[in-house]
Amino acid sequence: MKSRVLLYALVLAGSLCACQKEDPVVPNGMSNPFATLPGATDEETKLREDFYEATGCHLLFNDTLRHEYKGLDGNGNPYYETELLGLEYSITNVGFTRFKFDYLQTLEQKRAVTDFLLNDLLPYIRNVMPYSMLVANGIDEYQQNSIEGHYEYVGSPLTYDNLRCLALNLNRLGDLAEGEMKEYAQDICCEMIFASFGGSSDKKYMDGKAGAFFQLGSNYYGYPKVGFDWETFEPIYHEPLKLGFLEDDPEATNFPSPKDDAVNYIKACLSMTEEEFFAKYGQNDINGLTQQKYDVMKPLLDATGIKFN
Repeated sequence: MKSRVLLYALVLAGSLCACQKEDPVVPNGMSNPFATLPGATDEETKLREDFYEATGCHLLFNDTLRHEYKGLDGNGNPYYETELLGLEYSITNVGFTRFKFDYLQTLEQKRAVTDFLLNDLLPYIRNVMPYSMLVANGIDEYQQNSIEGHYEYVGSPLTYDNLRCLALNLNRLGDLAEGEMKEYAQDICCEMIFASFGGSSDKKYMDGKAGAFFQLGSNYYGYPKVGFDWETFEPIYHEPLKLGFLEDDPEATNFPSPKDDAVNYIKACLSMTEEEFFAKYGQNDINGLTQQKYDVMKPLLDATGIKFN
């Protein structure tokens, strides 16, 4: 009986620890690879430390977390242990995605980006901060060709996240006028809210907090808009606006992805009152899907406390 009570106590203690937002447990003698190097005093380190103090989020300027000299190998050559961020990795699987980063090169760039994060973005995202944030001047995404095995370029995402980091592609920042900073920060905020919902892409994010939202569009995500009417034997165009999607890109042949669908709703809900939202989108809500998606999304956004207006 005593051993059973002890087991319950240990499980309870572990659950309580897991609920606290703290750095992960690190073995004795090892430092947290997301944190700055102990004793470093350079200005980049100061930028990162001040950012962590203000936000509780680790700021990264490249995806190498650790590169440690470990001694000489059997041939007398030095060898190192290197740990990369690995955005393509999660707890349960290794994705078929790879990334190429264009790092910020100068201290001036890093200062400008940090100022943008603290002054323009932080006011929106205090309640959805990730554990760490990698900022880069560019992110190229590559997907593995399932037939031939090589990786093919698919785009340059604004953000990409896994459980321990959110990567930000800030390649537009240098071209923005001061008045455009707000809209840019809001675009990033919408994607960060989406990331905070959790869930996995291979399950169309239905295993995350917003699962009920994605369930409503799961039969359409990524599929062609043109189907086939088996009664008239004629092609039929499925209008996205009547199926709960807020946009119908005339150049797109397929329905939006789950992420694009969610981000469109997030931005619309944060930018409009309910009356404004349905004045703009309600006339297309023939099947009631827009209303159902709104009813799922709105409470999730209210819980963040984020408002654009």
